[in-house]
Amino acid sequence: KLATREKLLIPVVMLFFAVGGSLMGMAEETLAYLPLIIPLALALGFDTITGTAIVIVGALSGFTTAIMNPFTVGLAQGIAELPMFSGIGLRLILFIIVYLVSVLYIYRYAMKVKKNPSIGIYGKYTKEEAKKLLQSSAKLTARHKFILISFLINYIVLAFGVIKFQWYITEITALFIVLTIAIGIFGKLSADQIVNSFTNGSAALLGGALIIGVSRAILVVLNDGHIVDPMLHQVSEAIQHIPAYLSVTGMYSFQTLIHFILASGTGHAMLTMPIMIPLADLLDITRQTAVLTFSFADGIGNMIFPTATTLMAGLAIAGIPWTKWAKWILPLVLIQYLIGLIAVITAHFIGYGPF
Repeated sequence: KLATREKLLIPVVMLFFAVGGSLMGMAEETLAYLPLIIPLALALGFDTITGTAIVIVGALSGFTTAIMNPFTVGLAQGIAELPMFSGIGLRLILFIIVYLVSVLYIYRYAMKVKKNPSIGIYGKYTKEEAKKLLQSSAKLTARHKFILISFLINYIVLAFGVIKFQWYITEITALFIVLTIAIGIFGKLSADQIVNSFTNGSAALLGGALIIGVSRAILVVLNDGHIVDPMLHQVSEAIQHIPAYLSVTGMYSFQTLIHFILASGTGHAMLTMPIMIPLADLLDITRQTAVLTFSFADGIGNMIFPTATTLMAGLAIAGIPWTKWAKWILPLVLIQYLIGLIAVITAHFIGYGPF
């Protein structure tokens, strides 16, 4: 539908990935789309970095604002003892802002490449491969449509359950298992194929689970060694005379630094939130604001840090060196960090709370 409408390709496709990243924490799952979107971008006169950015920046822009991301905001709010996905109004506004800024950044670059292809970065893809993609006879069948409708209904039920009945991880997990079975049935997979696909997908989560376990072990050592309370006391004493909005800025910067070391969103939340929440209480900063400092720092870092596995895997698929990507993406990263900084300071001044 978009093959002859290049001006719509970037905003429409990026919106799809941004919504996925914001509602379900879609990140690694987007890598499968790169071999599709990159040739399409090339066929429309753009370059490989444009196709890569549509997918990765699109998903991570949504991941950053995390309207209903259970793996970042959901987990952090659980640790902070806040209602699941509360404070959604401000995050929705931030989603729109970050999405629009990201689209404009990529769109401007793509149009420059279209006018002057010599400035583009093409990685390992070629124009010939792009032409083959557009000549494909693949169609969106009724089976695909049923699967997409199931996917949409799942998120309507998820939003209703969380808001109306305060569903948490157990209920959300059950809902996704039901979705898995429904998609398997609509996809005409056998019972063995459904189980094997589910098992393979679960195996991909093992690394994240180990990171969470190690992060939890660090917290156990800190708590049982009576290290956390003295540390919080020292920090609060050191900054108690500093204006609270500067303290919020410090929390935001600290979360950014930690994310460079620990790129896992869930592991990052497990490690820092049990320390940041009591600190926020001591500094008279709302817990919801503390969660926001975490989610923004976690999401934006995934777009540039070489420790971010999804980014590095995506660049490997595209054949783009990290140095070239970092140079290209840095202005957008700085803009988003500035948006995040304004957001957390604003959240503090308005007393950003659970609702």
